[in-house]
Amino acid sequence: MPAKPSWLLHIPEIRAILAESGLPVVDRGVIQSVFGLGRRQAIELMHRFGGYQAGRTFLVERDRLIAEMDAIGSSDEYQREVTRHEKLTTAVAKLQRERRAKEVRFAVPPGVRETRMATLPESVRLEPGKLEIEFSGSQDLLAKLFALSQAAANDYDRFLNVSDGKE
Repeated sequence: MPAKPSWLLHIPEIRAILAESGLPVVDRGVIQSVFGLGRRQAIELMHRFGGYQAGRTFLVERDRLIAEMDAIGSSDEYQREVTRHEKLTTAVAKLQRERRAKEVRFAVPPGVRETRMATLPESVRLEPGKLEIEFSGSQDLLAKLFALSQAAANDYDRFLNVSDGKE
């Protein structure tokens, strides 16, 4: 399967530029600039869209080019490509966030993994519908949230009772 053209996802912008230009015809240089192509690719694209030779210059009618952009933009292939690109962009962003999250390091005081609800620091207060934590920076906050998660894991029944107001 051949590679998708590099300009495919930029059809709305390309169409807008062409529509604003008001020129009756477009030459190779404009195609290169607007589509972000090299000389040979621009000529091939102009052939594809009904370009013609006028003297030594190769031209394509602007209105025909806009119509071709509209046809491509409304095609199922284009819609699938846009959807694929959006999913890919979302997945990459998620991976980058996860990678950054995995790089977070904070000091864990000795014994914190054995924390129970009764031994949570006074700066961590849990009540039904309310969690209050006093902290002195992001590292301290992360350490206290970790302590709370360990207390909940180590003393789950008491955690449920406190958070549900049964204690």
